[in-house]
Amino acid sequence: MGFTAVHADWGRLDASLDDLGCGRAWKDVHRVKGLQLACPECGGRVFARVSSRHARHFYHQERPRECELANESPEHHLLKLQLAMAARAAGWRAELEVSSETGNWRADVLVFDEQDRAFMALEAQLSPMTPQNAQMRTDRYARDGVGLCWVGLQGRPWQRAVPSLRVNYPKRCGAG
Repeated sequence: MGFTAVHADWGRLDASLDDLGCGRAWKDVHRVKGLQLACPECGGRVFARVSSRHARHFYHQERPRECELANESPEHHLLKLQLAMAARAAGWRAELEVSSETGNWRADVLVFDEQDRAFMALEAQLSPMTPQNAQMRTDRYARDGVGLCWVGLQGRPWQRAVPSLRVNYPKRCGAG
């Protein structure tokens, strides 16, 4: 599952935004027969649905092995959504699953400043990563003038090597 999709005419859609980020409503994509939506990562066809926990998202009919968005864990998706919601609650514009123009990185959450320039990426990092890999990936963002903060749920060796936060496990959507 992912929170973003691409429509040929409407552009990029973000299921976490009321207007999908393009001035359209969820009813324009959810359960609409014949609607052609694509995954921004692999280009495969995706469909809109609502999870049992009421989270709107896009899914591949058949999960492709090579697509990173399709193969992220539910916990990773939930943390990304929580990070975007926190940035928005703080007054920033935040978009989920945004790739750089050069394609050398894809931010889980990209935060924009008052002049609408990308200035901070928030990366949900739940899988193991070496400090060297974390630094290399952080440097990729820095070359494009984007700061990066890694966010994890438990202590990891890379947390002292790069800008990072450790947070508590987010509450599930719809959970009390």
